[in-house]
Amino acid sequence: MKTLYLARHAKSDWNSNCSDFERTLNEKGMNDAPLIAVAIAAKKGPKPDILISSPAKRALSTAEAFAEAFGIGKETIHMEMGIYHGGADELLELAQSVPDSAESLMLFGHNPAMSEFANRMGRNAPHHLSPCSVVRIDLDVAEWKEAGKEKGETLWHEHPEKNHDH
Repeated sequence: MKTLYLARHAKSDWNSNCSDFERTLNEKGMNDAPLIAVAIAAKKGPKPDILISSPAKRALSTAEAFAEAFGIGKETIHMEMGIYHGGADELLELAQSVPDSAESLMLFGHNPAMSEFANRMGRNAPHHLSPCSVVRIDLDVAEWKEAGKEKGETLWHEHPEKNHDH
């Protein structure tokens, strides 16, 4: 079995004069990312072996908050331009290319691709991933190349709208 975590980047700033690629997290996103990251890291389940992010600033900032919560060096985050430009098909190809030595993978990206990919991969996946949403999908496969449509079960869906007060 392989574990796939899919994370949509936290809320970003639409009011800046920069390019889409350079957009940063807004105040809500900067608050949500570490809170959700800590909540995810506290859950039972495998820590991600590999973190792969879109190189867009808002996605990479979200990935860095998760790396910190998991105690993973930020420098180990892989950046993949295909997550920024691609759709669900490209996300599947990326997941299928992960080394089998990795038992778990966490991808950080954008909608609509992340929501489409979650729905393709996991039964009972949420139809829409809001900003800073994370889903865990356990894939009933021995090798990443076997990953495919509905090969997984969605175990949970976390997002900032849930109450994470402890």
